[in-house]
Amino acid sequence: MAEEERITVGDLSGVLELFRGRVYRASVEKAIEEVEGWRRKLEATGDPGLAPIAENLGELRTLLAAEHLDAEAVGWLLSELGEQTVRVGGSGVPEAVDERLQRLGGLLDADGRMMRMLADRKDRPSGGERVSPDRGSG
Repeated sequence: MAEEERITVGDLSGVLELFRGRVYRASVEKAIEEVEGWRRKLEATGDPGLAPIAENLGELRTLLAAEHLDAEAVGWLLSELGEQTVRVGGSGVPEAVDERLQRLGGLLDADGRMMRMLADRKDRPSGGERVSPDRGSG
């Protein structure tokens, strides 16, 4: 991998700052910009182990750019990206990078769970009961 294509500790610090603020509070434009930048960086490495992450980042960008945000789909994708990031971190990268990848993976998963929880709450009737169209209240 060429030196300019390497992912550095500095690269990871910027994205960690974004997710420390929680993705659901970050501006959509900033999130899309960050996601697209990472997708391009990962594709540029040519590393086949990073291709699935780059692909999921492309899907995340599409979801974030949609007219209506599908919070549940974004949540599941963030959790999947978190798991993928943790696995990459454990694959022989330098210790400083591994530590940040582990933290980033945890933040992505936490944000994914939060997005799903918020989406679930939004779908609930005001009384807290879930209503199924085919079974009534449940």
